[in-house]
Amino acid sequence: MSDEPELRDGPPWAMEEMILDEPDLVEPILASRAAAEAGRLVRAALAAGEPVVLTGCGTSEHAAQAGAALLCEAHATRSIVARDAFEAALDPQEGGVIVGVSHEAGTAATRAALHAADAREARTVMVTAHPGRAPDGAMIVATPVHDTSWCHTVGYLSPLLAFLGMAGAAAAAAAKRAVAAGLAERPRLAEAAAHLAGCERLLAVGGGADEITARELALKVEEAAHVPVTPLGTEKLLHGHLPAAGPATGLVLLGFDRRGGEARDARARDAAAAAVVLGMPTVTLDAAADGLSPAAAALVSGAIALQLLTLELTLALGTNPDLIRREEPVYRAAAEAAG
Repeated sequence: MSDEPELRDGPPWAMEEMILDEPDLVEPILASRAAAEAGRLVRAALAAGEPVVLTGCGTSEHAAQAGAALLCEAHATRSIVARDAFEAALDPQEGGVIVGVSHEAGTAATRAALHAADAREARTVMVTAHPGRAPDGAMIVATPVHDTSWCHTVGYLSPLLAFLGMAGAAAAAAAKRAVAAGLAERPRLAEAAAHLAGCERLLAVGGGADEITARELALKVEEAAHVPVTPLGTEKLLHGHLPAAGPATGLVLLGFDRRGGEARDARARDAAAAAVVLGMPTVTLDAAADGLSPAAAALVSGAIALQLLTLELTLALGTNPDLIRREEPVYRAAAEAAG
């Protein structure tokens, strides 16, 4: 990582400022000519039967997973995949298109994945807020705002919006309404955070696109609030994970993805019923965003909700999210040891 955030004495944290600025991301990113051109590369690769791979690390990998869901929905295909950047570098694709997500353009594994694919004649794209640092030869999809917190929020929503731009199916007005509606839910999310604040561990649970949101929620809460979180699909939760749960385990049920309707709702009710028996504090996060495709509505609404829930947990627990604990010498030393 680079561009170290300032160490503040207390809130408002930079993370909060970033979240509140997110409505202003929508229009410039969805109007991006570079995103539209990257979308044309994706369509050409699909038409030719070539691979389309999206990749990144951490929050950027989750954005790549969201991008795969959005592009698969837009093109009615299952052939667009998201891959761990380290694995993509070890086993690169032949031809096609690879889109790397790296907010600061410096993630070594993501750069290596693009270089390895380029060596096998793939066309390379990077989605980044630092276009000047992108690898040579990559098409650059620049996002307009650099995240000033290392608990990246703009760094997740920005590439998600860039993939919406590549899909070519989203109206900026509808996406901006979804972001604004999510921000308006902050009081409810503050109540949810207060309900979970005494938990020693959380389970973040959802199906479909919500499983991606669960992964990003787990990462944000561990970075910012320092509470262990296990992300799970709803059905996965019910097949062996409950013996490790109890009254000190909080359950966050995500219901943004409305595909599957009653079947998803029924399994979520089953999970909630099991949580009641075990005495687990439980909250449900959901919303309906009008004017967006089902996957887009779920992912955009889920992004804002997971970020606000995380922020409110940091306020309830008194943690600083911005340096993801690297203001503490032992955690900075651990990060340096990990390279």
